[in-house]
Amino acid sequence: MDSVNPLESNALNQADFLKLFMQELSYQDPLKPVDNREFMAQMAQFSSLQAQQTTNEDLEKLLSMTTANQALSLLEKSVKIKGADENGIVKKIVFKEDAPPTLSVFMKGEFSDITLNDIEAVMPS
Repeated sequence: MDSVNPLESNALNQADFLKLFMQELSYQDPLKPVDNREFMAQMAQFSSLQAQQTTNEDLEKLLSMTTANQALSLLEKSVKIKGADENGIVKKIVFKEDAPPTLSVFMKGEFSDITLNDIEAVMPS
């Protein structure tokens, strides 16, 4: 089952905002018209919010790509894992959607699955 992001399902875009504004204009009291400055301020705030959301999405993508690159750079490298006595060799990396990469490390004759956060140090080649 797909997870639903409540912010995405309830998000308003500029077209929705303009539709609401036009509806408001059609029902406004002719003796008390809508203040144009207030509308422009709301539109500016809405545009700023959309820009922030786009920036956040782009930063999340960038972070994901950086994490993937870090994981790939460790392939076949010797790493020290937090709490382990020996070093291990990164043999495999598994990428899953919306999850950090899992590194399969060969250590003490067996494989262990870890994340980048479990690595304490990378040993020189």
